[in-house]
Amino acid sequence: MLDFGKLDAYIAGVALKRISQVECEERYSNQHELNGVKEMRKLFGTTKKIYPTRFMRLEDDEEKSGESYGDMTWYDAREAHPTRTEYRFYYQKNVAIERAGPEDVLGIILKKDGHVLFVTAPKGSQAEAELFELFGSALGASFSVVDFEEKGTTLTFAKRMILEALGIESVAQDAKDYLGFIEKKLGSLSFPNTKTFSGLAREAFGDTRGLSADERLIYWWNTEETMFKQLENVEIESRLKTGFHDVDDFLTFSQFVRQRRSSRAGSALENHLSEIFETEGVMHSRGKKTEGNKKPDFIFPSIEKYHEAGFPMERLAMLGVKTTCKDRWRQVLAEADKIPLKHLFTLQPKISSNQLDEMSGANVRLVIPSELQESYCCDIKRKMLSLEDFLLYVKHL
Repeated sequence: MLDFGKLDAYIAGVALKRISQVECEERYSNQHELNGVKEMRKLFGTTKKIYPTRFMRLEDDEEKSGESYGDMTWYDAREAHPTRTEYRFYYQKNVAIERAGPEDVLGIILKKDGHVLFVTAPKGSQAEAELFELFGSALGASFSVVDFEEKGTTLTFAKRMILEALGIESVAQDAKDYLGFIEKKLGSLSFPNTKTFSGLAREAFGDTRGLSADERLIYWWNTEETMFKQLENVEIESRLKTGFHDVDDFLTFSQFVRQRRSSRAGSALENHLSEIFETEGVMHSRGKKTEGNKKPDFIFPSIEKYHEAGFPMERLAMLGVKTTCKDRWRQVLAEADKIPLKHLFTLQPKISSNQLDEMSGANVRLVIPSELQESYCCDIKRKMLSLEDFLLYVKHL
């Protein structure tokens, strides 16, 4: 198992609160300031300082999310007073606060590199639940402060997934250097197709005897992610040496890198699931049409049986696959009309109770690796399946 260390390797600390009306609605205030608390001085100091800041609005509907960049200034508004202090953050106009409402959660996250993340998320949302998984949920009208250098929080798989969503990449402290292995197998340090790369990751990990399906999937995922980042770094360093023609050239390359990461993540997950189904002797079809142009990720036992007249519907199953689901889980509702119960596999580390209630009402059942289920309470865990549970389910069918 790869060791990703502690959360304090990436984050020094965080200040959390509920947003007040005066802080987010311009008709009441346009000062763009937040009052600090005494505990924040340990994180941000006692002298005026300007922090490069990434402002992020997190929504369950990803189309409503957004981000912008700027600065925040930490200063003592009573600096000239002989006995009083009043520390505040002054921030620029930004998407995170513009889209926020009263009682939304606000986090000011100080990264170890000295940069700041200014994050807001709707009250009761899945995005809020993820922030609580990282930072805890004891918050009110004034800031609550967590110093991670004192807390020593272990970076679990669930926490790593949330960090990635915040744009903070975790690195395994004991990761192998896979570049030599990749070059030996491929003959060059360039990206192959996703199926080949996933196969390389499984080969690089090695013997999986004695491991559950859930463990295999997580280990393969971690290995492929590590290999991908190492190979990507080679490509990026090479491109930086070559240089860019202009700003548009740089932005195009950056966009390409981000889109490739996203598309490869989804493909990798499907590749490893398909391998597990194969090795477990579970008959399935991947990415085949059911009705019209609908293509569920997996149909069990096969697409032929799905279309076979008279084949019992109760012996069919489908599985949608999404690395993170957010509001996109509804897409599975329109797939495989013959199968009323939809199964959805995800690596989503935290899902709000509101979202889970909606899924249950729509007859969607989650399949989540057992390690990730540790981030859910017992009542919620009883409503979902592990990968091992799902294998037993389809074998029974």
